Amino acid sequence: MISERVRHARIYHGWSQDRLATLIGKTQGAISHIEKGEPVAPDTLAAIAQQTQFAPWFFERGNLPDLPQGSLRFRKRASARVRDDDRIRAHVRQTVEVLNDMRERTPKLRLPVRVEPVASGDLVDVDFVEALALGCREWLGVGRLDPIPNLTRAVERAGVAVIGSSQEIEKHEGASYWPDYPNGRPIICLSRNKPGDRNRLSLAHELGHLVLHQNRTIDTAESEAEAFRFAGALLLPQQVAYDEIERPVTLRELAIVKSKYGISIRALIRRCLDLGLISAERRISLEKQVSARGWHKEEPVYVPVEQPQLVREIVLAATGIDNPARLHQVLGLPPIAIRDMVA
Repeated sequence: MISERVRHARIYHGWSQDRLATLIGKTQGAISHIEKGEPVAPDTLAAIAQQTQFAPWFFERGNLPDLPQGSLRFRKRASARVRDDDRIRAHVRQTVEVLNDMRERTPKLRLPVRVEPVASGDLVDVDFVEALALGCREWLGVGRLDPIPNLTRAVERAGVAVIGSSQEIEKHEGASYWPDYPNGRPIICLSRNKPGDRNRLSLAHELGHLVLHQNRTIDTAESEAEAFRFAGALLLPQQVAYDEIERPVTLRELAIVKSKYGISIRALIRRCLDLGLISAERRISLEKQVSARGWHKEEPVYVPVEQPQLVREIVLAATGIDNPARLHQVLGLPPIAIRDMVA
């Protein structure tokens, strides 16, 4: 459906109707009419394709895969804009279409489906979250108490597609979606401009959403708390935390643990609070120390940025093409979208 795809292309770039209209020499009203389903002249559609860098035939393909508003789970700041949510949604949505086109289903999905949590009211028992994260380590093919050298590859081996987003969306860390649950292939999208430790936390956080929140409707604040607890437990299991973190807890001690387990110092502070290793007052003190050192922007102890490979492997297996420029012609997506999926 042309109207839907024109709107999709505009939103993917974060443009208003006014901005797209200016770029193609039309009025905002003309774009509005197109997006409402009115006929579009071939030269106008060609101009839209040129400016958005989507292939002309992309707009003729029919309906995009269904990805309802509110179906994406996000790790983001509270001040993130709805427009940026929509851009991430567009990026994930077109990736779903590419994967559907590839009809490639290996590796077999190894994540648990239809998890039934032990809950008290609407809140999941924290012991259940800890146990689920420990179980997920087995599904990911990593030792129950070992550091995870490359979380991205482990998650991909479990059948989850991981993609990046190079778009300048500063207040988003990650998003996840499970199309056709429980039969489809889950997708996790991470911001490419973040340090390696933050991306690992975001990946673990979104994995928590995938295994905890597909068949439960709960408040966003509660789901975020559960996902953060899961992420901390996945990266640093409870027993490891008790064995590795000496008391009294200091930033130096946490930096040593970070170097072994690839989890950020700020996430470790929260993990220590969750496990009763520090008091709420000590957490505030440690957070103030982090801020005073400027570590809230960039922490010490380098953690490498992990590069996804699964989508690239799927596309290569289906098309035989490993060149982003040629894939732009085959997939019909903008070059930046191609790079985010396969580079």
